[in-house]
Amino acid sequence: MLASDQSADQFSGGTVYQAFLSATNYHRWHSPVAGTIVRAFVQEGTYYSEADSEGADAAEPQYSQSYLAHVATRAVILIEADNPVIGLTAFVPVGMSEVSSCVIDPKIQPGYHVAKGEEIGYFQFGGSTHCLVFRPGAIASFSLTAIPQPHDPHPPLVQVRSQLATAVPG
Repeated sequence: MLASDQSADQFSGGTVYQAFLSATNYHRWHSPVAGTIVRAFVQEGTYYSEADSEGADAAEPQYSQSYLAHVATRAVILIEADNPVIGLTAFVPVGMSEVSSCVIDPKIQPGYHVAKGEEIGYFQFGGSTHCLVFRPGAIASFSLTAIPQPHDPHPPLVQVRSQLATAVPG
């Protein structure tokens, strides 16, 4: 998922939050935390790939999300959060199916301080997914609305800049 980045070991045993964006959802990215950009790059990947393990419905993009987070074109944005309990956080937007267009805002360079909720990039077309990757011990809990509701045919949308999780008290 992190394209063999040198920081990957720091996330071993940590938490991954992944969510699906349908073609009609908002496709601009906003920083999940306030902090300093450590690295930001686009990792080229597959186009229209699917996980055979998902069976006959593998072509349905949301069924292959976890697989696509590792093989599809994606951006990797590493942010050292101002909150030391959170520490290094990875934001990984993934272009699914026909997307493969991860555009990082030019200001998102190492050393740039990003505000929580600040726009950091966007997808150019279609449905996609994104992952937030946290180090072990950083997250105390997730907001109920952020937890997937697979049995709800009309789950609530998680709004931009809404709370996803609570950090462990520092």
